Amino acid sequence: MILSDTAIRRPVLTTMVISAIIVFGVVSFQRIGIDLFPRVEFPVITVLTELRGADPVTIETTVTDPIEEAVATISAIKHLRSTSAEGFSQVVIEFELEKDVDVAYQEVQAKLGTVRGELPTDIEDPVVEKFDIDAAPILTVLVSGDLPLAELTHVADKTVKERLQRLPNVGQVRIVGGREREIWLWLDRDRLEGHQLTVQDVIAALRTEHVEYPGGRVETGPLEYVVKTKAEFESAEQFAAMTLAYRHGAPIRVRDVGHVEDGLAEERSLAQLDARRAIALQVRRQSGTNTVQVADALLAEVQRLRPELAARGVRLEVAQDMSKFIRESVHEVQFHLLFGGGLAVAIVFLFLRNVRSTFISALVIPTCVIGTFALMHALGFTQNMMTLLGLSLAIGLLIDDSIVVQENTMRHVEEGKPPRAAAAFATNEIALAVLATTLSVVAVFIPVAFMSGIVGRFFYQFGLTVTFAVLISLLVAFTLDPMLSSRLLRKPRPGRLWHASERLLGGLDRAYAALLAVALRRRLAVVLLAVGVFVGTGFLRRYVAFEFIQAEDQSEFNVRVKAPLGASVRATADVFARVRAALAGQPWLAYTFTTIGADELQRANEGLMYVKLVPRGQRTVTQAEAMAWLRARVADIRDARISIELVPRVSGGGMRQTDIQLELRGPDLATLDALAGRIKDRLRTLAGYADIDSSYDRSKPEVNVYVKRDRAADLGVSPLTVAQTVRALIGGERVTKFKATGDRYDVSVRLTEPDRSRPEDIERLTVRGRDGALVNLRNVAWIQPEAGPVQINRYNRARQVTVLANLKRDEKVLGTALAELGEIVQSLGLPPGYTYGFVGQADAMRESFGYLLFALGLAIVLIYMVLAAQFESFVHPFTIMLSVPLSVIGALAALILTRQTVSIFTMIGIIMLMGLVTKNGILLVDYTNTLRRRDGLERNAALLRAGPVRLRPILMTTLAMIFGL
Repeated sequence: MILSDTAIRRPVLTTMVISAIIVFGVVSFQRIGIDLFPRVEFPVITVLTELRGADPVTIETTVTDPIEEAVATISAIKHLRSTSAEGFSQVVIEFELEKDVDVAYQEVQAKLGTVRGELPTDIEDPVVEKFDIDAAPILTVLVSGDLPLAELTHVADKTVKERLQRLPNVGQVRIVGGREREIWLWLDRDRLEGHQLTVQDVIAALRTEHVEYPGGRVETGPLEYVVKTKAEFESAEQFAAMTLAYRHGAPIRVRDVGHVEDGLAEERSLAQLDARRAIALQVRRQSGTNTVQVADALLAEVQRLRPELAARGVRLEVAQDMSKFIRESVHEVQFHLLFGGGLAVAIVFLFLRNVRSTFISALVIPTCVIGTFALMHALGFTQNMMTLLGLSLAIGLLIDDSIVVQENTMRHVEEGKPPRAAAAFATNEIALAVLATTLSVVAVFIPVAFMSGIVGRFFYQFGLTVTFAVLISLLVAFTLDPMLSSRLLRKPRPGRLWHASERLLGGLDRAYAALLAVALRRRLAVVLLAVGVFVGTGFLRRYVAFEFIQAEDQSEFNVRVKAPLGASVRATADVFARVRAALAGQPWLAYTFTTIGADELQRANEGLMYVKLVPRGQRTVTQAEAMAWLRARVADIRDARISIELVPRVSGGGMRQTDIQLELRGPDLATLDALAGRIKDRLRTLAGYADIDSSYDRSKPEVNVYVKRDRAADLGVSPLTVAQTVRALIGGERVTKFKATGDRYDVSVRLTEPDRSRPEDIERLTVRGRDGALVNLRNVAWIQPEAGPVQINRYNRARQVTVLANLKRDEKVLGTALAELGEIVQSLGLPPGYTYGFVGQADAMRESFGYLLFALGLAIVLIYMVLAAQFESFVHPFTIMLSVPLSVIGALAALILTRQTVSIFTMIGIIMLMGLVTKNGILLVDYTNTLRRRDGLERNAALLRAGPVRLRPILMTTLAMIFGL
């Protein structure tokens, strides 16, 4: 072979080529980033729109529906989802993966421009965002201390947040649990009415008395002066002294109709570290940047800030650090990579029993791994779970080519050939076989790299990383391996240990030869036995369960709490306090971090507790056992819905991290809710389900104000005046801002708490009529207490309700649960116009398994092509490929014995097993053909001779693969 002959003849050239690969690899390793997942861009666009004070039904009809109708005409839409909640609309548009996300973004922006005139006039401009896999906070910094909450919020916002945001590659920094300073004008209803004033009079006075207005410029010769009218109040006392009107020549001031408070904004969120209140800053990185590098910069800045703020009595703590999990995951994979490589080398030594030969083979692993980093860096890959998984799985494959070359070379050296001649002859003898085995592995992993769907985006880097590594191993086996063998190998001097091991291996060779001879004499019996075992394996399938991805022990989980509708932040915090009480004293608990109202909707009755466990080596219970234990302990908390969930690694898209997500779709929410209730009742009777819930809450109390149009028109009161009065006095109205210490804070008006504590208080409000007289609201409107939905979810413009549940992993897996749920829904008999579908993990599992099966089929076709080209035959490939189905027998048996499930990574293992079986078959059949062609042996004689000769390299490659994993 030209390549190996050149490598032997020109050792310096060979050394420099391999050294160049290593140098580029080392440089690339230092520059390559570290992430949890590959950098993947999904064509998903989110439209967020705010309409303060509007109920979910109004949001659906006036905001969500027009936006959906506008964007629905864009091409290549896969799914269209929306959520309509109080004052908030979210439309999520998922396009086909082939759609360019930048083009999709521009098209959505254009469609929103055409529909802007149809939306309510007082709506906030819609915010269009691209889905970002990096949207999850990479760091959560807690600010706490003995300062008043307003001052602590100011420190968090103006000092900590600004310092963190200045760092390179830092994206959004969101504050949770802070309450800014706010001026409140608390109005007394009776005193307002007594002075013949309305809230509109107060708002108008604020806007005319509290002003700062530009007045243009004055030019005086060479100078120019900017003119500005400054008439802003600077304190609560000045606001209280503001004149609202005159009665009988005497001024009526704000303090005459209420009082002014220099206080805090309304409490809508809360953050706690264990039971201690804090202000949380959730830090996100910019898309496409390196998580670990950004986190390192953030942690360094936090360290610099600590002594500065400690002097002011402020503490900084880190509650969540995603980079720590990434580092631990990457280091764990790196350790397994090194440990597996060491075991693979040990296997080589046990068979070759030669230090020099083992050393030559061992050089392949670091050379290939380091060289692979160069190609990864060139293509923009990072060190992430998928690329490192690929390298870890490839460890056994990397040394395979070298094993075959070394074993063949050593055999010829032991037979008496000089090392240089043995290296050249041995490499040339098996060159085509090694080339074919490597190409068969490439044929297996290339289809994995180019799978469709989301799973294909994640496995792209995995498949190419394995391909890069095995191709470099082929180059090393044909260059470095024979070159070093020609100069380092010597004919071994057998010792007592060598003779003992040779007797053992020789006995193994003879036993295999005898078994092979029997098999050749009993061909029909062997074929029937193989077919029978394979068919029998089909019955084992019922004992193997299916799931998407097996849950790992990450030393953390979430507790999601949904308190009754209308619950305040404090009431929700009380529920979390009971959860903390249940956790108190557990040796496996490190700490808890709680947030309430941290999402875009700032729902006061919902929150999330992050539970951090001590490291795995310091506890006796697993994460799953801790989750099950807590689930049982909080089951008696009946006044809230509590779900124990895994921590999601990808956020965005509006989906919760639960095992089961079954969507019911149809036109009527009441019918959907009833169907969801029946499904939940059925699930509660079955074992293995927990945290059963649905996305629909129908019991949110509402008080609707209906205007008596004729009566209002007679009195000169417009519906807008009624609406503005109710919103200002009941909900509060942010009217203006005031300046203090260089910052601007809201100034709001609202009725005092006693005047707005009951629904009937609304009827006692007053508005001004046509003749200037005050009109009681009950004369122009009536109130109607009703119950409305908290939010309305839609899928492809049809309303939908999602049934949610988690699985008790020791009792049920995803595949079994999906089958049961399918039967339950079918037994219900959905009404016409109603459908259902699985989303989340179930949909991902279905799609991923389909793409993996396609990749498996394509790999079989490519392997056939490689084998046909290798053997120059359309028939010989079937000789090898018929052994592939038999490998599934061992795989299923291993899953059953170890009580494991078939997951996406199990499928990858089976695909890799197919490549290994093909490699072994090529080694045997190729040498058999060589003996028939070169030595003129007939078929059986060639098989009986080739089998024992190739047994050792086949065992070495197989065991190296097993221990390398």
